[in-house]
Amino acid sequence: MKKSALVLSLLLLPFAYGFGQLSVSGVAGNNGYQVLRASFDTSLFIVPGLSAQAKYAMYERDEQSTMSRYALGLNYHLPFIEIAEVGAEFGYQPKAEGYSAYYYDIHGALDLHEILFRLVPTDELKLGLGVRETRHSFYDPDNHVNETDIYTYLYQQTGGLDTTINFTKAVNYSDDTSGEIPKWLDIPGFISVYGGYMDYSLGASAGYTYKFIRPYVAYNFLKTKSSADDTDDLSLGLTVQIAGVNVNGAVEWINFSRNTEGRQRYFSLSAGVKFL
Repeated sequence: MKKSALVLSLLLLPFAYGFGQLSVSGVAGNNGYQVLRASFDTSLFIVPGLSAQAKYAMYERDEQSTMSRYALGLNYHLPFIEIAEVGAEFGYQPKAEGYSAYYYDIHGALDLHEILFRLVPTDELKLGLGVRETRHSFYDPDNHVNETDIYTYLYQQTGGLDTTINFTKAVNYSDDTSGEIPKWLDIPGFISVYGGYMDYSLGASAGYTYKFIRPYVAYNFLKTKSSADDTDDLSLGLTVQIAGVNVNGAVEWINFSRNTEGRQRYFSLSAGVKFL
């Protein structure tokens, strides 16, 4: 964990000055299971509407080497088209446990509230779309599998109530996926890390903000190429935000591999701060 904290500090150091938001999240459970995620968003004043994001994630458990991921992304609010934004992200996972990966992601979002001339009775309505290409590499024996995913989400906010629906589908694999499987697979909307080749993922979340607190609930069903590894997961949490600082505590019930024990309970803690 100390090594991960050092890597995190070095990754975020170039972004430490100026306007932005730093977020750190962690979850832990049985058998030494722990996941750490951090990101820093910052506006790039040299190009109005352009922002950058640095990300770091770490995953480890008993009898498994520490696995890490690094990513850098850019987002751009299109000039003269204030209802649209586009972005791209590149991520890399160094070799660990005989596996490594890299991916690139292109995405965009539309402000449907403005497009529909505010006829929809919401304060905000956003539709996002994206495509991600991932290259999985295995070393014993050497094997490479390219994966193409498409994803979409719909976000709405009315008064204090906000809801999100997200869907991800793997539309192509370049090779047979019945052999060795990746040990890292993100669960959309959750801090926890899973493993396997995705078929599709469907999730939803809802929260309600009252003054400075926001309780929320999230659910996700993840179908993998191996039906024995499907998982459905639930999270309950509470966020407290005062000025530019927010703290979140949650419980994640993760059903790893549909095991006979059912969902396992994990506790998470997150914090964020805005720099002006």
